[in-house]
Amino acid sequence: MQSEIATLSAPIMFIGLLAGFFLCFYGYLIKSLLVSLRSVLSGSLVFVSVSLVLYDRVALVGALASEAPLGGLWALVFPQHDYLAVLIHLMSFTFGGLLLFFLARRKGKLLEKVVALFTALSMTLMLFLLTLTLLPLQASLIISCILGVIILAFCLARFESYMATESAIIGSMLVSYLLSRFWYLGFTLFFILASLLSFVGILNQMNMLKKRKEKKEVPNG
Repeated sequence: MQSEIATLSAPIMFIGLLAGFFLCFYGYLIKSLLVSLRSVLSGSLVFVSVSLVLYDRVALVGALASEAPLGGLWALVFPQHDYLAVLIHLMSFTFGGLLLFFLARRKGKLLEKVVALFTALSMTLMLFLLTLTLLPLQASLIISCILGVIILAFCLARFESYMATESAIIGSMLVSYLLSRFWYLGFTLFFILASLLSFVGILNQMNMLKKRKEKKEVPNG
C-alpha cells in the first residue's frame, strides 16, 4: 500500500518541485501570466473584504476578535440562513476578480498603478489574516499596516521587481513544503530552507531583470 501511494504521489511531487523551482528562479519570464492570476486573487479578496465591511461591520469586528477568526470570517461570507449576504459576497468576489483581470490585460501606466495598488492591498489583507492567527487583533493590524505601506511603495515604484520577488517567495515555499513533507522536516528546517531559497531566488531574478533592462537600453547598431 505504501509503495502504491508513493508511486501515485511521485508525479505530483515532481511537477510541484519543477513548478516551485521555476517560480523561484525564473518567475519573471511569465510575468504576464502571474500578473493576470495575481490580479484575479487581488480583486476578489479586496472586493469581498469591502462587501463584508459594508454589509455587517459589527459582526466582522466580532469575528476578527474571536478565538477562531478564520472560521468566523468563513461563517460571515457564507452565513447559513442569510442567502442575500451569500449572494452579495459571491457577486463581490466574482466582480472584483473579473474587473482586475480585465485591467491587468490592458496596457497603460495608470492601469498598471491600479493593479499594483490592488496587489499591495490584497497582500496586506493576507498578511493581516496570517498574523491574526498568531497575534491579537490590534497587534496584527498594526504589523500588517506597516508591512502593507512598504509593499505598496515597492509595488508602485517597481511592480515588475515586486512580482519577481513574490514569485520567488511562493516558489521557495512550495519547494520547501514538498521537501518537508517528503523528508518529514520540522517547521524550523522548513523556514530555513524557504528563507535560503527565497534569498537566492530573489537575487537571481533581480539580476536577470537588471540584465534584461540593460539589453533594452543598449542603442541599436
